[in-house]
Amino acid sequence: MTTVRLVQPSDDPQWLDLRRALWPDCPADRHALEVQQLCASGGAVFLAEDSDGRAIGFAEVSIRRDHVEGTTETPVPYLEGWYVIPEYRRQGIGRMLVEAVEAWARRQGFTELASDSELENHGAIRAHKRLGFREVGREVHFVRTIPRQE
Repeated sequence: MTTVRLVQPSDDPQWLDLRRALWPDCPADRHALEVQQLCASGGAVFLAEDSDGRAIGFAEVSIRRDHVEGTTETPVPYLEGWYVIPEYRRQGIGRMLVEAVEAWARRQGFTELASDSELENHGAIRAHKRLGFREVGREVHFVRTIPRQE
């Protein structure tokens, strides 16, 4: 039986392992920064566990206070990361995680939940749509390096 609960400080190693599985190219210092930002935002992290207590998935939700495309309110809870290990997929665990995030957001007084996906991640896009998310736009982000003055 799968359970979903809020992450506790003792869960940090398991949570970090799952983060690394979702974002394997993310350097350790970037993971640390993102965790710090998530915690500072007032968000929450949920952990899915199998019947043996093994961490098999997670969902991170931050509170974004800037404009979020397609939303009608600010601030808005934002599903920053959502992952289930491959052997447990297509069993409703991702849905359980999103429902836990939604229930948490509702208790906080929010009426919307936002998220995103990489354009080429068709599986994630389909999963979002199956759970009732509606697509509100597609974009490509750009960054330009500003040379240092000498």
